[in-house]
Formats: sequence, C-alpha cells, structure tokens
Amino acid sequence: QRDEKDEHGRAYYEFREEAYNSRSKSPPPPEEEPREGEDDETVVILDTYTSDLHFKASKDRYGGQPLFFEKFPSLWSGARSTHGVTKGKICFEAKVTQYLPVKEGSPEIPLFRVGWSVDFSHSQLGEDEFSYGYDGRGLKVENGQFEEFGQTFGENDVIGCFANFEGEELVELSFSKNGEEVGTAFQISKESLADRALLPHVLCKNCVVELNFGQKEEPFFPVPEDYVFIHAVPVEDRVRTPLPPKTTEECEVLLMVGLPGSGKTQWAQKHTQENREKRYNILGTETVLHQMRTKGPEMEELDAKSRDLLIQQAAQCLSKLVQIAPRAKRNFILDQRRKLLAFKGFARKVIVIVPNEEDWKKRLELRKEAEGEDVPESVMLEMKANYSLPEKNDYLDEVIYGELTKEEAQPLVTKYKEEARKLLPPSEKRANRRNNRNKRNRQNRNRGQGYVGGQRRGYDNRVYGQQQYWGQPGNRGGYRNFYDRYRGDYDRFYGRDYDYNRYRDYYRQYNREWQNYYQDRDRYYRNYYGYQGYR
Repeated sequence: QRDEKDEHGRAYYEFREEAYNSRSKSPPPPEEEPREGEDDETVVILDTYTSDLHFKASKDRYGGQPLFFEKFPSLWSGARSTHGVTKGKICFEAKVTQYLPVKEGSPEIPLFRVGWSVDFSHSQLGEDEFSYGYDGRGLKVENGQFEEFGQTFGENDVIGCFANFEGEELVELSFSKNGEEVGTAFQISKESLADRALLPHVLCKNCVVELNFGQKEEPFFPVPEDYVFIHAVPVEDRVRTPLPPKTTEECEVLLMVGLPGSGKTQWAQKHTQENREKRYNILGTETVLHQMRTKGPEMEELDAKSRDLLIQQAAQCLSKLVQIAPRAKRNFILDQRRKLLAFKGFARKVIVIVPNEEDWKKRLELRKEAEGEDVPESVMLEMKANYSLPEKNDYLDEVIYGELTKEEAQPLVTKYKEEARKLLPPSEKRANRRNNRNKRNRQNRNRGQGYVGGQRRGYDNRVYGQQQYWGQPGNRGGYRNFYDRYRGDYDRFYGRDYDYNRYRDYYRQYNREWQNYYQDRDRYYRNYYGYQGYR
C-alpha cells in the first residue's frame, strides 16, 4: 500500500491518466467546424493552425478565448495572425470584451497580453526571443524579462498596437490604451530581426478578446494618421504564414514510449527544432505546466499542496487535449503513452526511447534535481511491470527506436519487467467485476450488518426483517434466526409419532416461505447486479 506522500508528483498523475485512458473507449472525434475566410488567403485573421490547441477562435476568427476556462482557469491560450509585416507603419487593436467566470474561491484572475512576435516563436507571448508583449498588469515582457510599463488594463479596455519599420536601424513597437498613447515599449535592431516578419499576437487567460485588423468600418479609437491597419496593407507587402494541411492524410502523430527520465521530452523538442516546417504540437505534461504557470516579475513560489494541484490539473488537461487533437489538421508529438486509435487517417508512428541503464539512472537524477521530486517507487515498479516494446500493426505504421535498437533494448526491458514483478505484490485474481465488488463490500463492511452488505447496499431491508428472512437489521447471521425457529418446530413435532398427513399442511407453509425467500433474493440480484443469483 502506497504512503500518502507517494501519491504526488508529475509521474504519479501521468501514470494515473494513462491508466484511465487505456481503459476508456476512443469515440471518433467530431469534425472540425468550417470557419469563415478559410479559403481566402488574402484576409488577415487569427491563424488556427499555429495557435494553441486550447484557444477557441470565434467563427469569424477575429477573436477568441481559452477553451477550458471553467475546469483549468490557470491555463494561458495564445494565437497569432495569418499575416505579418516587414515594412511601413502598421497597427491593429485588441479589446478585452469580457471576463470569464471562475470557480468560487479560485485565486486565478483574468489576464491579457498583446503584442507582436515572429513566426515559429512560442504561443506564450513575450517569453522567448523576438516575442514582445504588453501585459494587463502594467508590464512589458520580452524574452521572459518583465519590466513595469504604462498602465494596467482589463475588461472593456482597448489596446492599440503599433509597429514602425521606417527607422534606419531600429523597429519601434508602441502601444495605446483607449486611444491615449502609452509610449514606446520596445526598440528592435533590424539587423537582429533579419527581415523576419512581425505578426500580431494575443495571449489570454479567463477572458474573451476581440481584434480589429482593419476589417471594421470604424476603429475602436482613432489611430495616428501615418499608421494603417494590417488588413489595409497590400497583399504583396504582407507575409503569409504557411498554410495548414488540407487533409489528415498529410499529418502525422508521433507517440513517445519510454520510462520516466528516459529522455522522451528532450527527443521531442530536438525533433521539433530540426523539423520546424512540420510545426509539431508537443502534447505533454511539461508543456501544459508551462502554459499554466503565471509569469511575472516576481514568481510566487507554490507550496506543496498548490503545486500538487497544478500538476494534477496539467495531467487532466493533457487528457482533454489528446481527445480534441484528432479533429485538428496538425502534426502532433504525444509525450506520454496515449491511444492512437483516435487519430484515424494520420500517419501514426511510435518513437521508443530506451537508454542504457547507466544513462537512465543519470537522467533520473537530473530530472529529480530539475523538478525537485522523485518518481514514487510504487509508480516506477508498476510502469516497469507493464512496460513492453510496441510492434507494428494495423493502426501503427512505423516503430522507430531513438537510442538503443530493438535487439539491444529488449533484454533490458525484460530485465526491468522481471525485477518489478518480483518486488510488486501478486496481482489479485479477478473473475469478474461482480466478484471484485463483492470482495470490496466484505472487506469494508463492519461485522454484524447482515448478508450482502446489509444497509450499505442501499435497499430497504425492513420488509425482510418483518418476514424474518434476514434477521434483525445489523444482526450477523440472519439465516440462523430462521433456521433455529424451523429446527425447534421440527424437534417438537418429530419428537412424537410423526403423522405426515397431520403435519403436511404445516410444513407446506414453510416450503412456501423458502420459495418466497428465493424469489425475493433473485429479484434483488437481478435489480442490483443483473444476474440470477447463486442457484
């Protein structure tokens, strides 16, 4: 039996979600709704191909909101536009139209960040290179560095975003709030930018945002005369991000297989960087955790309980993302074991990461230092005992070994499995679900509660008590009361000369009572268990 402290940490929650998903069925995902402007490549809208999977764009794709705001209120969701610019004086507007409700008692507050970024940067605006954001807490952020800037803003506020490329050496990014100039926030060297296009970018948490790229007849607030909205820029002067695949047959999904600490996440990140044109979406707990942590100039250290809750939510959120992923035409890397059957039509491949034993131990130590926690021994043993190398089949197109080859990995996996099974307790023999349930009932039931759970099973046993079938409620051995009465009558009558004809009707009464007992018992089993009893 696990200690309470063992049931915490990323590995535990990942393992629990994987076990749950391995038992659940995979319903076919619903078709992705067609969006307005999908076929018009000249319209500037939000790009659902490069946005976060959990960013829910509006039908016209001029706004959006987080998808799981009710269950995961700490999750940030980001999206960029389909077009960027490299010259001129360009602007767009962003309005926080609504704060979404959060659970009562939740410490999370709605936040919004808006600005510019280059293609291939992360969806978390301002947290990597060439990504520049103005945060609603009165902060500006670039490459993960926060500084105080301007004023705070929130619901119903409109932020104007301006990019000036007409300087000789610098590109200036400035902002306004409700039509009033806030000031220049960033100055970017044109040499370092290297002619890369800047794209409008939004990042929101628990709020709904609406964007004006110039599609509106009138802007929210007047803009300087020398600036033009990005939608008004000639098509030949805009830079279009790559188009998404048209069919799922053009997409692929890679499933990472390996024990904790084996190097799955590092392999996925390296493969993503080496194949940037495929724009892989890495679906893993670490990625979701990064999108849940609130970034600011001073990051508050979470206590053990809050961190544990955050990790648990990240694992649950990942399960939701894997469920909706098959309906999106993208390339995916699943950083944990998940079912591939839902990804019908995709090119499905498995990447097996099995390092040698010495390297694995070193990586586990590095993981422990980085995360501040170790994988619980009980969880690791269960993973080892259930670990097996995948084989190519009908729903698996290819198996690729990232480190050791299959011939080198198989003896090591067999060794892990045998070691774990020796240390784990023997598995219970589960004849069927009914027997398993009855066993738990017997273990949890206090002595003297009657047959089959007594009052714990939820039926009204007063009727049985009146007929003396079960004995008094809470009295262990209800059969004995019936038997003693029957036995006493038997001795009393059989002790004298027995006349069958004389006592035939008397014992017929007892036969009817036993028949009624069996009928009532079988009816009870049919109603509660769905089978005909023990006879």
